[in-house]
Amino acid sequence: MKLKIILLIFIFPGILQGQKILDDYLRYGLDNNLALKQKQSGYRKSIEALKEARGLFYPNISFNARYTVSEGGRVIDFPVGDLLNPVYSTLNSLTSSQIFPAIGNQRIRFLRPTEQETKIRLAQPVFNPDIYYNSEIKKELSILEETDVEQYKRELVAGIKKAYYNVCMSEGILSMLIDARKLLVENVRVNKKLVENNKLTMDNIYRSETELSKFDQELQDAGRNKKIACAYFNFLLNKPLNDSIIVQEPTVFPVISDITGDLSQRAIENREELRKLRNYSNISELQKKMNESGKLPDLFIAVDYGFQGEKYQFNKNQDYVQASAILSWNMFSGFQNKAKIKQAVLQKEMIDNQTDEIKKQIELQVLNTMNELLTAEKGIIAAESRLKNAREGFRLVKRKYEEGQAGLLEFLDARTTLTQAEENLIISKFRYLSGYAEFEKVTAINKPE
Repeated sequence: MKLKIILLIFIFPGILQGQKILDDYLRYGLDNNLALKQKQSGYRKSIEALKEARGLFYPNISFNARYTVSEGGRVIDFPVGDLLNPVYSTLNSLTSSQIFPAIGNQRIRFLRPTEQETKIRLAQPVFNPDIYYNSEIKKELSILEETDVEQYKRELVAGIKKAYYNVCMSEGILSMLIDARKLLVENVRVNKKLVENNKLTMDNIYRSETELSKFDQELQDAGRNKKIACAYFNFLLNKPLNDSIIVQEPTVFPVISDITGDLSQRAIENREELRKLRNYSNISELQKKMNESGKLPDLFIAVDYGFQGEKYQFNKNQDYVQASAILSWNMFSGFQNKAKIKQAVLQKEMIDNQTDEIKKQIELQVLNTMNELLTAEKGIIAAESRLKNAREGFRLVKRKYEEGQAGLLEFLDARTTLTQAEENLIISKFRYLSGYAEFEKVTAINKPE
């Protein structure tokens, strides 16, 4: 889907100094948002897990000491006397001497009364596919966590912008209503004077005060909405909920001039959701290869150097060196590896299908946000025209009312129409700005720092 956008630049009262203030809030939010900190901690944890997995490639050196005290146990009877005494007797007869004395049979205990072994062991994997693939999987998981942080940053930037625009909108509406109330208060005062001079009847005062009370209710609602908007904005920034906010509208709308190119393709290439799915697909492929390598043997070498004996004596008579090569080969495991391989293949198929679905969803999101942005643009044009007509209409009605050619109802109706038109323009402007923030997020045209 190829889209080309040429949007007009709308300048309205109040609004480019505000961009710096918003940028400062964005930086503060990216530094302090609690949810983002949690995700960053998760990423750092994945880095440590990767270091742990890579540590398995290095030799393991351990120190072991054992001291054993034994009593009882098996006894080995060794009939050395029965075997050698006849021979010794014959030799003595032949030599006419007693050179070879008779000896008794021996009873050897299997467990020595005391025994110690103190050694240092070095163990090194020589060939172990599980270690390699586990390290690669941990690497993909680390990249996945990093991408998750980037995704939340993009969402947080859009969320902060929308929340700030909502604060500005609520402030704009509140200020507009406060200004409009002054006119209604003045109208009540003038009507009271006219009644005192017998130029109006009391029903005009009642009507004016009723409209003022109704307006005060709207003013209270606007104040409540502003408090809610400010609290949510401060929540995103991890500030006290009642903290003051610098409200300054941008002087111009964000300019989108001649943006050409395939925005959907740009979003597909840069959106973190698809990058995460690619990581999941890589993990499934690595799991499949790891299970396929289960038919291969594992080879380790181990070298021990230490001392053995009945007492703690560290000398050449008791030291020893022992080297071992250990081969482990799983010949049959009940077809478990075959089932695991099939699971990994199916998991990858699921992820590939999900990737295709997400791509379609992204294309739809881009199309929808573009249409909403264009609609919001047209809404501003219509709102400005509506406000222009409402102001002119109120100006004429007000003059007629002051000249006694228009009634109070006509005056109040014109004032209500003007208030609604002013409110509609404020809402339309900030709806456009919020739509643009969503557009930035969906199309991934900017990368949050």
